[in-house]
Amino acid sequence: MLDNLAQRTETSGMQKLSLQFLVPLFLLIPVSAQDAEPGLAGVWKGEIAAPGRSLEIVLHFHADEQGAWRGSMDTPAQFSFGLLWDEVDWDGKTLKVRSDLAGASIEATLSDSKLEGVWKQRGAEIPMHCERQPTPPAMPDTLARQLLGTWEGVLAVGAVELRLVVGLKAGPGGALTGYMVSPDQSPAEIPIGRVDYGGERLVLLHLATISTTFKVALDDDATSLVGSFTQAGQSFDIALERVSQPTQRKRPQEPQPPFPYLSEEVVYKNAAAGVTLAGTLTLPKGAGPFPAAILITGSGGQDRNEEIFGHKPFWVIADHLTRGGIAVLRVDDRGMGGSSLGNNPGGATSFDFAGDVGAGMDFLQRHDRIAPHKIGLIGHSEGGIIAPIVARDRDDVAFIVLLAGTGVRGDELLVMQNAAIMRASGSDEEAISAACATQRRLFSIVLDSGLSPEGLKERLTVAIQSDEEFKQASAEEQAQGLETALAQLTNAWLVAFIRHDPAVVLRKVGCSVLALNGELDLQVPFKANLDAIAAALQVAENPDVTTRAFPGLNHLFQHCETGLITEYGEIEETFAIEALDALLVWIRTRTLPE
Repeated sequence: MLDNLAQRTETSGMQKLSLQFLVPLFLLIPVSAQDAEPGLAGVWKGEIAAPGRSLEIVLHFHADEQGAWRGSMDTPAQFSFGLLWDEVDWDGKTLKVRSDLAGASIEATLSDSKLEGVWKQRGAEIPMHCERQPTPPAMPDTLARQLLGTWEGVLAVGAVELRLVVGLKAGPGGALTGYMVSPDQSPAEIPIGRVDYGGERLVLLHLATISTTFKVALDDDATSLVGSFTQAGQSFDIALERVSQPTQRKRPQEPQPPFPYLSEEVVYKNAAAGVTLAGTLTLPKGAGPFPAAILITGSGGQDRNEEIFGHKPFWVIADHLTRGGIAVLRVDDRGMGGSSLGNNPGGATSFDFAGDVGAGMDFLQRHDRIAPHKIGLIGHSEGGIIAPIVARDRDDVAFIVLLAGTGVRGDELLVMQNAAIMRASGSDEEAISAACATQRRLFSIVLDSGLSPEGLKERLTVAIQSDEEFKQASAEEQAQGLETALAQLTNAWLVAFIRHDPAVVLRKVGCSVLALNGELDLQVPFKANLDAIAAALQVAENPDVTTRAFPGLNHLFQHCETGLITEYGEIEETFAIEALDALLVWIRTRTLPE
């Protein structure tokens, strides 16, 4: 989904969901010190001495029951805690560790309670120095046992409520481990990298991959965990209750067996980007060859079903189209499900994702039951940006469908989106005008493609610090707010999105185009975007263009009252049948003529 900038930040590859988690600020918990353990085991604190600045790091190491070394890393200035090492090699003197997510490694030697060595990342080798810290007190066994199990609660982020599920179990060596799921966003289990003891009945659950920390205390009955959920310097109250099973919402449109078609689990590669992509291909029964469509998800790391708020819209679409004679390929995004992150997990943009779609085209063209000249693309939200890029660059795309696709430049879309959401939420026009003016001022800086990354950060810093509301905040709030805003506005994906004008691409698209929107879509307001899409394709002299807006439908093509995100999870309908039928009829008309 395309997200309200105020609610969204991009992280590496996972990172693009509609209510994306923000970057966290860790709360330091004072603990009584114990004598440090000999050897590698324990806590090490130091710095990476990069040119012009240094970065504080904290390393944690322990041996499991089999004697294998495990560990994690904290970088407080980057709001990351508990990032698990993928490999820890220790021979008693020399240490080698590797993190695939960070794209980094360390080589160091231990001498006199000091780790001295080199931090390696993206071709750079930077000196590193760490010293042993007092070992924090161990978590009492009784408390650890009481924490085991499944916990569920609701996180209120503004007007939006997100269900959270946390699972805790005993890991290697008895240390607690587990996962968190935000079922309203994705079914993916996000690993808990480390569980720290904070004294008494307080624990800290660190999820480095989404830069999140729970600071919660177990009640005396061991039935609830109450405390805070912290990200990007913003803390929200959270209460988790022990449950036997997470709550399930009704989703009557979710396809159920038996199915009158075939399903194949497929894997293929985008070799240029080092990405392995996994998905499901649904095929009508029979010899074929069949026309086919590739489904392209919206912004945010999403699985092949584009699951959000318990809805699986891409599965519903695939089921409907395949029952109607169209093969459908739906694929896990990079870093989701069975797909890998690729060579550039922190810097991938819509243009990189277009390469993944192109790899899907190549895969389908090799399939013996697919008609190679009848393969099209169906993109939702950001997917509606990606599909035209692929169609512009290839002459073998038979058609594209833009489901809530954009037609205006990214900065204009985000301002338009913010105003629509604020207005539907009851904000007054003065507040809306002020918020949009702030966005425009910051986006105007991001639009300057001549700026270096350092120059962009410097100009944004000056603009943010000159804001009157910013000046009214405390020093701590200013530091946290600046860090968060810079992380958002200098993110590679968002910079590319703000600067991208879909109309420029659409003016070079010659294949058949269908653009559908809901009239209550607040994330991609229908009129401005459908008009811009139609105008661009008219310039292209494209002879086969259909645009249509559906009354009463939101960004997910659900029947709704207001279009606000708060309704998405409460609505049982996943995808309106009239939109599904319009999609199927349009594709069949162009690929399966009677």
